[in-house]
Amino acid sequence: NRAIMCGLISAGVQVNDLQAMPIPLLRHELSTGREVGGVHVRKSPRDRKLTDVIFFDSNGKDLPTSKTKTIERLFFGEEVPRVPPEKVGTINFPERTAESYRQKFHSALKLEAISKAKFKLVIDFSHGLSATIFPTLIGPLQCEVVALNAYLDPNKLTREPEEVESALRQLSHIVTSLGYGLGCMIDAGGEKLVVVDETGNIINSDRLLVLVTKLFLEANPGAKKIAGPISASMGVDLIAKEYNVDVIKTKDSHLGMMGAATEAGISFVGGTRGGFIFPEFGFAADAMFAAAKILVLLALTERKFGALDREVPRLSMVKRMVPCPWELKGKIMRHFMKESENKKSDFVDGIKLYLNSGESASSVFVIPDKERALFHIRVEAVERSLASSLADEYERKIMKWRDGELTS
Repeated sequence: NRAIMCGLISAGVQVNDLQAMPIPLLRHELSTGREVGGVHVRKSPRDRKLTDVIFFDSNGKDLPTSKTKTIERLFFGEEVPRVPPEKVGTINFPERTAESYRQKFHSALKLEAISKAKFKLVIDFSHGLSATIFPTLIGPLQCEVVALNAYLDPNKLTREPEEVESALRQLSHIVTSLGYGLGCMIDAGGEKLVVVDETGNIINSDRLLVLVTKLFLEANPGAKKIAGPISASMGVDLIAKEYNVDVIKTKDSHLGMMGAATEAGISFVGGTRGGFIFPEFGFAADAMFAAAKILVLLALTERKFGALDREVPRLSMVKRMVPCPWELKGKIMRHFMKESENKKSDFVDGIKLYLNSGESASSVFVIPDKERALFHIRVEAVERSLASSLADEYERKIMKWRDGELTS
């Protein structure tokens, strides 16, 4: 982080250093229009050997891939402008960033509704930056809170999948042991949320999107349009149909979700990885606000997640990954394009086929991985057996097309 700042000022750039700050607060600072862009440096949450450098535009949105590749090319080509000593930039430390975020945070919530509900919840901060600000945000909500891992520890920011699972089991155990109504895990970056219901059930991210959609539409009967990734469960479409609400499909990325959040008329954008956007507050996923907003929705609807989970019909989802060389991805996608002829389908990102209808409705979503040599298959159906058989069928098709191309 210091190396980047030194490099920027050597090129004549004025740098505002927010120091240790969650990504949502960096986006908030950029949304004021005082800067032309932003950079967030962190240890990778997935690989201890890597450091993430995340770039944002002047509005706080993620930079598209084309622009990040341009930055990468300029960096490795050492095409950096040099300035004379008198034009070297400076490093400044903006004041009141956290305070202005706090004011906006509380003004976008119905604090009275949360206060009356007297929620009891357990929050796991994952040793991330949210622990430095969220405790001050949740005070006025009048909740009884037990905080876990609520201190910043650089050595624990990266957690292996089994470590995350262990932490979730611990969160579940504490929720049920104390008889609390909700458990939340906020990821180290402050953008993604995992929820544990009052029975200790860990709600997976696909199901959580369905349940939060139900809560939002029940609490906001005037909503006309919501949005979500093309990879989202068909349960979202079924709930939206129940409330006569249109669902706008976005690309399977945070950038796609942010684009939808800025469109007129869209009141909620839900993701499949634990990210939620409420446009009246911001244009990007913010786990701290999402946790507080979910409390508002639970208070207004007088619901509990566990009871809601039992009430809302559940579809079975089967996920597969099929290895495929990079050079064959395009050919296999063309096979799928031909496969989709005369079928109801979406091409927003990858290909999603809608098979059958009514009570036996099912879907198949296929998308090439952007970073690895493989395809993702997500099949959904009412019956688990049908979802599994469809997943087997389309996995075989990819392997057939792939191996046929390899041997030809």
